[in-house]
Amino acid sequence: MDEPDVEALTRVLAPRLEMFSAIARTEHVTGAAEALNIPQPTLSRALSRLQDELGMALVERTGRGIRLTRAGRSLLPHVERALDDLRQGVAELTGVEEGRVALTFLPTLGVEVVPVLLRGFRAEHPGVRFTLTQEPWADSLHRLSAGGADLALTSPLPSGQGLVSRVLHTQYLRLVVPEHHPAANAGVVSLASVRDEFILLKPGRGVRHLTDRLEDLAGFTPRVAFEADDIATARGLVAAGLGVSVLPARPKGPLGGTAELSLGEGEAERPVGIVWPGEGSGGGYEPPAVGLFREYVCRVGPKVIPGLTG
Repeated sequence: MDEPDVEALTRVLAPRLEMFSAIARTEHVTGAAEALNIPQPTLSRALSRLQDELGMALVERTGRGIRLTRAGRSLLPHVERALDDLRQGVAELTGVEEGRVALTFLPTLGVEVVPVLLRGFRAEHPGVRFTLTQEPWADSLHRLSAGGADLALTSPLPSGQGLVSRVLHTQYLRLVVPEHHPAANAGVVSLASVRDEFILLKPGRGVRHLTDRLEDLAGFTPRVAFEADDIATARGLVAAGLGVSVLPARPKGPLGGTAELSLGEGEAERPVGIVWPGEGSGGGYEPPAVGLFREYVCRVGPKVIPGLTG
């Protein structure tokens, strides 16, 4: 596909601004008309209408040419800045190598996973810029559905909501207990058999959503001692002997002071992946830079995430 003409698209968005800028650059109506590729009478009429609507003269004649009036000189820098902003916006919207990607992601992915992915991608495409938002699972999906983000790195992955997802890695959920817990060497446990107080993540967190689903499957209602903001804090509270928790298996092995037990309930998994709006969302348009980064994450993410998540 041919690269879009940024200047042409900018003129479509702001024809009067571009007209005034061309007149200021050339100081000649005919020269400006040639630069804009429009008939000179058309430009003259448009300039007259603009000055009539503003109620002030922007140009004055000087022999065979024209020059800006004081009002025109005052307006010109604002017009040029507006055109520059529009050109940048069009470039970000249509450009592959100078676009912008709005990415939302889980806090647990912000320490290592997202930086590693961005570093690798920017090494190949240094012109692409990113807007990053770190937030819980429910907030992340809401932002994506509302059009506030292009892509989400999150877990669990949604069903419906006009969103499409791809699994990059699947973690097992474990019952994390203090290392001296009576069941620390049990290997496999059932949630329904646990009598300890639980440390859960707060509502809206993806792991809390998965834990609630497991509890429903087990027909089990835990006694909750604490609700933590993130996985790392929950692990620390378990290590301090303040309760037990259902958390993703830690890639580097259990945190010191804890043991991780397999759960007997089915679906004790945490899929981590990338999510994006479906074809019926966002006007059906995906900026090229967004598609480029999404393809990169789908290709590289399965290699990067397993060793860094959790």
